[in-house]
Amino acid sequence: MSNNFFEALHQVAVDKGINRESIEEIVESAMLSAYKKQYGTTDNAKVTFNRDNNTVSVVSRRMVVRKPNDKAMEISYDIAKKIYPDVQLGDEVDIEENPLESFGRIAAQTAKQVIIQKIKEEEKGIVYNEYKDKEGQLINGYVQRKVKDALFIDLGKAEGVLPAREQSPLEHFKPGERVKAILLSVSRNAKGPAIILSRAHPKFVEKLFEMEIPEIYDGVVQIVTIVREAGFRTKVAVTSGREDIDAVGACVGMKGIRIQSIVRELEGEKIDIIDYSADPQVMATNALTPAKPKEIVRTKENGVIAVVEEDQLRLAIGKGGHNARLASKLCGFDIDIKTESQYHELLSSTESRSIVDQLFNETPSDETPLEELPKLESRMIKLLEAAGIFSIEDLVEVSFEDLMKIDGIGKVSAQKIMDILRESIDFEEDDDDDEEEDIEENEAEDEDEEVEAEEIEKEE
Repeated sequence: MSNNFFEALHQVAVDKGINRESIEEIVESAMLSAYKKQYGTTDNAKVTFNRDNNTVSVVSRRMVVRKPNDKAMEISYDIAKKIYPDVQLGDEVDIEENPLESFGRIAAQTAKQVIIQKIKEEEKGIVYNEYKDKEGQLINGYVQRKVKDALFIDLGKAEGVLPAREQSPLEHFKPGERVKAILLSVSRNAKGPAIILSRAHPKFVEKLFEMEIPEIYDGVVQIVTIVREAGFRTKVAVTSGREDIDAVGACVGMKGIRIQSIVRELEGEKIDIIDYSADPQVMATNALTPAKPKEIVRTKENGVIAVVEEDQLRLAIGKGGHNARLASKLCGFDIDIKTESQYHELLSSTESRSIVDQLFNETPSDETPLEELPKLESRMIKLLEAAGIFSIEDLVEVSFEDLMKIDGIGKVSAQKIMDILRESIDFEEDDDDDEEEDIEENEAEDEDEEVEAEEIEKEE
């Protein structure tokens, strides 16, 4: 094949980022496809490359015969003699094919189509791999067009899509505008890599923090968790392993300059930065920022009740409930917000007496601790308390089936607990019966004494 053609092919590969080995595989596949189109088989053919001269040729193994019947597998003695002077009938020789002369128009067209198709496929694979490695990273592009509510973003080598669900309701972009987004996912399809972008994902805000705040980028300050409702509010819990570092202050910056640049990028979306704490009560207090709870009370359901003053209620709940909802997500447990009057009403109600436990693991004074069951092992008590059962009164209300569902308690243990509980109840009932009998005996003795007194009075 002409070295000019091969050089041109290499230049195309360089422009598209395809390596030399890949382009040679493409050419080999194309030449073999053309050979098969011409001769119907490739069993006796191979493609050879001369890298010094930048040429490629197809070599076929054929048998020397007087008069060939199969042009693909045989060659005439006269033609073979010109190439190999010492050749004999019946010998097998390698014949180099000139594609431009040997292949017909259809075979040559086949080779061209294969080369074009393979180069396109290789190019798509390169683009896919390049952007696949960038998943989860920030990426810049320009708005190319808008189809319904989805934006198509020109990323240079590829086109990304910013769906409506991944946009903030505060943002509006026009064609030609520069857009910064996080590369959410990359997948393959027939037309090339499908690249999905996002400006609504919490990861987008996290990457903005890394870009604007050196302490986060260097790992001195860590983002523990981040929750977001795009266009409304974002809450970020941060911490630092160094005592001399103010994690929240580092994120806010001098006069709020660092956080302001992030807020501008989010078109004014509210951002709350709080100190992370492993203490649920402290964490809940911080998470409800900008509200300031007066008291945080833990409940047996592994949640908390945030008691706030009347003028703090709307601030704690937030517009549309965003603040309360995001605070619960940030903490990982339910936060029930109540005013002081609502909380006192809750405490006074008979139903809620077992719901709220201000000391969390301590049993209210009007209930009997599980430790009062003498045969109940301490291990079983801990398992029951972990499931929210803190008193004998609580245990009475639990069925056998519910006991077996508790982690660490199987059928045998559940039956043992039920037996211990039943023995305790029977014992109490026996004590009650004895007391009733004593009362009846005392009443009978009193009656006898009264009769005797009356008889003495008559005799006198």
